[in-house]
Amino acid sequence: MEMNRESLPSMTFPAKPQILIVEDDFIIAANLQENLESLGYNVIDRLDSAEAAIQQAAKLHPDVVLMDIRLQGELDGIQAAEFIWDQLQIPLIYVTGHSDRSTMARARKTYPFGYILKPVKGPELQVAIARAWTVAKKLKAMDENAWTPLSSPSV
Repeated sequence: MEMNRESLPSMTFPAKPQILIVEDDFIIAANLQENLESLGYNVIDRLDSAEAAIQQAAKLHPDVVLMDIRLQGELDGIQAAEFIWDQLQIPLIYVTGHSDRSTMARARKTYPFGYILKPVKGPELQVAIARAWTVAKKLKAMDENAWTPLSSPSV
């Protein structure tokens, strides 16, 4: 069977991913947004708590979430990330100043698409977002093309 572009499923993705920023430091969040917008990305919201991140991720369905680990509120970024990936399948990149062994071990269990240490550099951010978005699109395409039986077995 020959594969060409016309035979691939049609999936609609925006030209650039829609980004949700979750960062409790106002200056860092504003800097991240400015950096992202200068790279051509659309920041759909900036939030400072894990609880708000979960609510808005469910409501807005961003393409990528940039998540700090230490946040305001009862939950931390790792707990929010776990929910966002498990329930919403939205790729997440940690943007944090915490790289200690125990934090990294907890974060790894949420299957992040990236882990960027602060201070964030534009090229590093751009590469992490491009990778996360590309992998997420590939996973979605694989899921949509998963084999399904033509008929159910009779019982």
